[in-house]
Amino acid sequence: MAHLKPAAFSPTPLGVGMVYFPALDFLFEHCSNLLDVIEIEPQTLWFRSPGTTNAHRLDDRAFERVIRLPQHKLIHGVGLPLAASEKFESRQIPPWRQSISRLNPPWISEHLAFMRIPNKGQGKTSHHSGFLLPPLQCQETMDIAIARIAELRKLSAVPVAFEIPPNYLRPQPGEIQDGDFFAQIATAADCGIVLDIHNLWCNERNGRQKMQDVLERLPLDRIWEIHLAGGDNHHGYWLDAHSDLVPQPVMEFCEEWLPRLPNAGALIFEIMPVYIHAKKIPVDRIATQLEKMKFLWHARQKILPITISRSQNPVHSMTWIPEHSHNVNAAAYQKVVRWEQSLGEMVNGRSVSIQNIHFPALVDDPAVPVYRTLIESFRSGTLVEGLPLSYRLLALTLGENVTYSLMKEFWSGCWPEPFAYDEMLGFSTFLHQKINDKKLSVNFLDNVLNYEIAVAQAQMSGQEQFVPFDCEPIALLEALSRWELPASHTPGKFEVQVPAWNMQEP
Repeated sequence: MAHLKPAAFSPTPLGVGMVYFPALDFLFEHCSNLLDVIEIEPQTLWFRSPGTTNAHRLDDRAFERVIRLPQHKLIHGVGLPLAASEKFESRQIPPWRQSISRLNPPWISEHLAFMRIPNKGQGKTSHHSGFLLPPLQCQETMDIAIARIAELRKLSAVPVAFEIPPNYLRPQPGEIQDGDFFAQIATAADCGIVLDIHNLWCNERNGRQKMQDVLERLPLDRIWEIHLAGGDNHHGYWLDAHSDLVPQPVMEFCEEWLPRLPNAGALIFEIMPVYIHAKKIPVDRIATQLEKMKFLWHARQKILPITISRSQNPVHSMTWIPEHSHNVNAAAYQKVVRWEQSLGEMVNGRSVSIQNIHFPALVDDPAVPVYRTLIESFRSGTLVEGLPLSYRLLALTLGENVTYSLMKEFWSGCWPEPFAYDEMLGFSTFLHQKINDKKLSVNFLDNVLNYEIAVAQAQMSGQEQFVPFDCEPIALLEALSRWELPASHTPGKFEVQVPAWNMQEP
């Protein structure tokens, strides 16, 4: 039996916090006295730079708002996952470092998952998966994750923790059990763990290892951060949707285990703004949730006897050198690549030929269509939110079912994009092509699409845009904003000026 070495880093206890979204500014103001920490997902506050470079830059106004908030800041990445065969996207590195420099977090965290699907064939670019997908829990993935963590720590210059992810898949034949997989990575990589208790609850409810058993395997002194959230039921699966207040069993589990975590630095509540509005969750109920978390945080001082878990298996020797993660064992690398390709293609509705099925247990895993539904829901939400007037014009003219069919046709030929603007631009290009090919006829759709893309470009570039219209635009745009078609329209040649958006203005 091998002892797990203790963590070298011990975070300062910061307190209770929430994940930040600009749409929740009202909530951070209302609950300011209940929040010690704000956790930022920096990629959600980046723009694509104007031009053709595909580089990204910070939304300075959003960052300035966050910086002015009095709470401690933490960074939780959503674009540099730590269990991926592919190296980090180079275009994300500069804004990632800038985000750290601006917010000065004592540690940062990322997901133990993958988000890119290696393309088949030499020299071809990979595809975005549309969702954080679970890795194959094997020795080869552990080597990759250890290397990625070392790489992220080096480029970030702060301590790194990985989040234990939700996993809706059945355990694969021969797979390392959840708790041992996470424990060995954390110890060998000498990093921290973000213990998302709701994720563990999802995993147990959906048929994976029991929460208690996972915690008994983990090195408890490496748990630096705890996440709490709510979810929803979907066709028999409990999803980590960040869609509600924290379920009582999750709170009780947190109450039991939080005092046993000697290096807990933050207790974070996660909820998506869209669900606060859709479910009409009152601000006072969210405040009550935070008050309960504050009580647990202060009660943790009554420390229970701490038993640091021990691994029954020795920490493995690495086949990769962390600082040079491109030096890989070819067979190990290909095994992980095949997993990413198989799962990524299946959940994006791509056909996988029988001879190319390396993981037959995936074929009839009922979680695969669940992931596909989640990806489609995320993509449709991006389009409805990013192109609201165009969506309304389509739905009012063709009906919502036909509009959704157009989206599915677009998705079948185009892989997801990691940033909303690129997804919007892809769908706009798809619709323009159908209009040009006489396969789609919706009055003034091309004008409205161009207008909404111009609004996004003005926001990203800080430069005014000009959009031609074939009818008087004000009546059309105002009607669509009310979910109505205009009663009449005045044809002619018009131009709409989209004003510049001052990126520096707070």
